[in-house]
Amino acid sequence: MTGQRIDLDPAAALTAARRLNLAGQSLARERELSGGRIEQAGQDRPWGDDELGRAFAARYADSAVMLLLLWRDAAHRTVDLSESIVTAVAATEHVDAAGQARFRQLTV
Repeated sequence: MTGQRIDLDPAAALTAARRLNLAGQSLARERELSGGRIEQAGQDRPWGDDELGRAFAARYADSAVMLLLLWRDAAHRTVDLSESIVTAVAATEHVDAAGQARFRQLTV
């Protein structure tokens, strides 16, 4: 990559990380609210306890459990990603500052 340059805009990256964190928190809150209603619906068994109701419940339970697990995981991963961005920005700024300090030592 001779002659090319990559510039990091730390402020923009940190703003994006904050927005991503808020999105993850919002996703988690919605999962708890709506997900709780989904869990309660499964426990209430509105489809009944006859043969057809039991067959439906078996299919519903598998799908609902998977949905709720993936939903919770997506929220946590979104928050984790925002934290990784903050860490990456700090590490990049640290490396950049160290490189600048070494360069100054060479030019003195």
